[in-house]
Amino acid sequence: MNYYELLRIKRDRHKNKDFLIVDGEKHTYENILNDSEELGKQILTGENIPILICSKNIMFQLVSFFAINYSKNVPIICHYNLSKKVLNDILLKNNISIIISDEYMDIVDLYDNNDNEGVKEVNFSIFNPKFNVYIYQYKNPTNYLDKSICMGVLSSGSTGVPKALYRTYESWAGFFPVQNGVFNISEESILFINGTLSFTGNLNSIISVLYEGASVVISSGLNCKLWIKTITQYNITNIYLIPTKLQLLVKHLKEPILKVVSIFTGSQLLFEDTAKNLKKYMPKSEVVLYYGASELNYITYLCYDELIEKPLSVGRPFPEIDVYIREGKIFVNTEYAVYNATKPYSVNDIGYFDDDGYLIFEGRNDDIVNIGGFKVSYTKVENEVKKIPQIENAVVLPYSDSIRGSQIALFVTIIDKITKKDLLTKMRENLIKNEIPRKVIFLSSFPYTSSEKIDRLALLKML
Repeated sequence: MNYYELLRIKRDRHKNKDFLIVDGEKHTYENILNDSEELGKQILTGENIPILICSKNIMFQLVSFFAINYSKNVPIICHYNLSKKVLNDILLKNNISIIISDEYMDIVDLYDNNDNEGVKEVNFSIFNPKFNVYIYQYKNPTNYLDKSICMGVLSSGSTGVPKALYRTYESWAGFFPVQNGVFNISEESILFINGTLSFTGNLNSIISVLYEGASVVISSGLNCKLWIKTITQYNITNIYLIPTKLQLLVKHLKEPILKVVSIFTGSQLLFEDTAKNLKKYMPKSEVVLYYGASELNYITYLCYDELIEKPLSVGRPFPEIDVYIREGKIFVNTEYAVYNATKPYSVNDIGYFDDDGYLIFEGRNDDIVNIGGFKVSYTKVENEVKKIPQIENAVVLPYSDSIRGSQIALFVTIIDKITKKDLLTKMRENLIKNEIPRKVIFLSSFPYTSSEKIDRLALLKML
């Protein structure tokens, strides 16, 4: 079973229903199935081969994803706007030999290795006159994956080469009944998301909607006023946005939106003021914050009332998920992890359970820096800074000081004016001396990777 086959099953029930609306352009279940099959017939390769999808076009990403499944191969949607070197590193590290794109890529000199057998290029227009389709193969495929694998995703790669993480059909689809129950996704749902499908959360959300035979509305830009117009126009019932985007959204909300029944979010903590504003303008919605990982799927969650009561928590485990702490590190037993994951699994996150059984997330094990013999979590420092009303977003990173040794730097964007002196004063209210960043850098905006993660490597280069 794969996701093309799921699409075919849902098309039989919802032939003329809108599955995807991207920037106002509607695509029915029938449209997307036909386009996927037409493109899939052009993928003339063997089975169980990983194929990298390189495009910023959401419709192309999704149709290619299904088309590669149609051809019995394994789709991986790539982060967009990568340099030739990074793209080359992804291909070599993950032993991927085929790329599909809707743009011409000058990749003849891309592959700097002895296995290069010459780039074989196939170019044709297919399924939509707006798209050209290019298929590049630089060597005969050698990476034949297990037949149970039907898809892959790339790790964020914010500080290194993204790694391909492979999944079976059941590792996502088997959990959809649970997560859709928590997020209130049903056949009648109309889900709003923003951004591309290289962000695993977006791809998972779309496929979970497909599982129910529901609809997805996507706004590709960062225009919050347009988001609100879109949410109202299409009678959106569910919203999936990361907390920083929800924080942007609430700034522009002026009138109640009554059709929304759930807002789910993750990847960062959702702070109390943002949650309260969401509830104020969308009073019929349940606000759900989840904690998860690309390697493991969903782990814990909490709803609005719990979030207000326990603002530093990421909730209690989802049904069927076993979570426990060993030597301060979070371990997870789950049937819904990536292929060949070792049980119990840990992504080096640290935390603890409070007396009521709620998980308190303290960051990653590798986000600890030793300053003057004291262990400092820069995730903790980030979270304390984000509570300051004038701060829009914050990132803390370690750096090496030739005189003082390891130190941390704070990067912030602001909502209202605040001086560096006042910011440091407010930080001292809740942080000890060693936790106060040595450097504070004000930015107009953060750099982002194409997978919608803050580009921490770009920030490090500013130091």
